[in-house]
Amino acid sequence: MTASLVLVHSDEYAGWVFSSSHPTQGRRFENARARLLTQAASNDVQVIEVESDLLPSRELLEAVHSPEYVDAVIGRGEAGEWAGERPDLGSIAHRMVGGTLLAADALMADRARTAVHFAGAKHHAMRDHSSGFCVFSDLAVTAKYLLDGDSPVQRISIIDIDAHHGDGTEALLRDDPRVQTMSVHDRSIFPGTGHADEPEREVFNEALSRGSGDAELAAAVSRFIGEVQRFNPDLLMLAIGADGHVTDPLSSLAYSVDGMAGVIAAVRQVFPELPILIGGAGGYQPDDVTPEVWARMAIAAA
Repeated sequence: MTASLVLVHSDEYAGWVFSSSHPTQGRRFENARARLLTQAASNDVQVIEVESDLLPSRELLEAVHSPEYVDAVIGRGEAGEWAGERPDLGSIAHRMVGGTLLAADALMADRARTAVHFAGAKHHAMRDHSSGFCVFSDLAVTAKYLLDGDSPVQRISIIDIDAHHGDGTEALLRDDPRVQTMSVHDRSIFPGTGHADEPEREVFNEALSRGSGDAELAAAVSRFIGEVQRFNPDLLMLAIGADGHVTDPLSSLAYSVDGMAGVIAAVRQVFPELPILIGGAGGYQPDDVTPEVWARMAIAAA
């Protein structure tokens, strides 16, 4: 039976370049789209493409970000991730939030069980400032949009396997009892947080030692799966950062492509009917490993 997957993308994302030498390069999104389409064809997965053309309202952004910060980014093109005024980058950051909202809408419309937005899961963004290459918290905005709107979603679980702790997602949602956040990450790198659980707030963390590999990742995700089963959400969000791969320059983790795809496949096997929204988060080998890992994990979810 052919599986279906929604892919939200914009050619505008290629412009997500803070500088020529910066680790974040927008061409990784284009490369990931191409890899996904190739892999989908050989895995009997139908890809439903959606143009990321939504610029969400200030009201939606201000559900998690301060009005002053929203003004700075979309009004003047100012954020701590780049120097000076860059209205082009402010506009792309705005569009990236819209892409994740469109992915959620596709799931709510039952167009597929899995929706992928490689430019999503900007998991370090905080209420009033950018951080870690992340400007707006698209997962938090989308969670509030679904939970406070007229969608059938009443509880959301978020599993983040990016090499860096999902500190922004956690901080913005930790006081909302309708949301559960889980992050497995490298304890030795930025942002240096996420060393403990807060079960009373549905916050769970697994901070791994340098050199941790597939076995440690699988053990953490297995624990998170148990927490998701207990929480019983209506929607699962995944931040599938590729930077835990053994060759990525910004972490000390040693995951393999098979190991990362395997944990996503395990999640889907346990929750075969649950809508899953995927954001790419980090990954700093834009021409090869990052798009390959992202595509493999997206196919595994489908």
